[in-house]
Amino acid sequence: MKKMIGLLGVTLTTVAALAETIYPDSKMSGRQTGLPERRLVWTLESGINTNGDWEATAKFLKENGFTDVIARMARGGVAYYNSKIVEASPKVAIEGDLLRKAVAACHKYGIRFHAWKVFWRLNEASVECQRRFIKENRVMFGRYNKPFTGFWQNPEGKRVASDKDDFWMCPADPRNQAEELAVLREMASLGVDGVHLDYIRYNSWYGCYCPRCRDRYEQARGVKVADKDWPAIVDPNNCMDTLWLRQRTEVITDIVKESVRVIKAVNPKCEVSAAVFHGNEQHIYIGQDWPMWCREGLLDFVCPMTYTPNPDQLREQIVPMMPIAADSPKTKIYPAVGVLMSYGKPRLDKKGARYHADIIRWAGFPGICFYMLSTDSAPLMAAAVDVEK
Repeated sequence: MKKMIGLLGVTLTTVAALAETIYPDSKMSGRQTGLPERRLVWTLESGINTNGDWEATAKFLKENGFTDVIARMARGGVAYYNSKIVEASPKVAIEGDLLRKAVAACHKYGIRFHAWKVFWRLNEASVECQRRFIKENRVMFGRYNKPFTGFWQNPEGKRVASDKDDFWMCPADPRNQAEELAVLREMASLGVDGVHLDYIRYNSWYGCYCPRCRDRYEQARGVKVADKDWPAIVDPNNCMDTLWLRQRTEVITDIVKESVRVIKAVNPKCEVSAAVFHGNEQHIYIGQDWPMWCREGLLDFVCPMTYTPNPDQLREQIVPMMPIAADSPKTKIYPAVGVLMSYGKPRLDKKGARYHADIIRWAGFPGICFYMLSTDSAPLMAAAVDVEK
């Protein structure tokens, strides 16, 4: 442990001091006293039973000590409620308006409800919607001057089979920004306690290389790039172009600022939060400068996706966040315990889920976010939040 922290440039004494700053009542024991611990959980739109029974979901959360739920309610081009902006998912016809059902049930049981918005990804939108975005040149381009899906393409620019129909909107396209912001505004008006920004980033450390992004880069650089040199001139595999990296980061940060503005204009008490990659240098890789967002107080809280099943890796991931938390009085940091990945097999047992939660408590963070609620993960999460046992 000492060796690991030494490599990070943080001593045990510094860790203890930072914990006292972040969470004044922390005794570095794994059991916090004094301040109430915030206990959040991510879930998909249908809730714990995957059938839209939000009464059962809210009841479970209340009975097991959770304070907040973050439920996926919209993705690129589709919503899990009756939206006036984008198409409603086929689930709505079967399970009902899941956002309105969730808000009513959660408020009945005193649970704070955060509507989770997945930015840019079109993989659950209708085929017609995806085709429209492609036709209108609103999707991201990869290295071969073609729309790409997921992270990779072969040298001919063809899609990788496993990434079928996973197109992304270009984050720099004003039409895409306007649509995504309109969805945020709509959700904020429906009685939610918070709006949660997810995938608020680029989908990899290269792209988007669409004509619009190329033109923006050329204008900022003041020169035209020859066709034979595009996009190699800004491809991170070839060079680290600081202008290109800065432009990507500015695009995402500007959208975060505008998201907060439109949400607060509709619902001033609505919390705005984001799921973020745990590394501190994500502005280089995906344009997500979340440490700066925290220090500037742009968001109410962030949830770093520290989903590792390895407790030593969890410590390595959260210790560098402690100085960020100490420098961010307005934005709270709630690291995550990755109990279940989507609705697959749990990655931790009860003891492991509890131990991971206690590592986050040890570090002094004032809350924990658990991923992902289901019938399988529910008892594991309940064991992790019950600090009296």
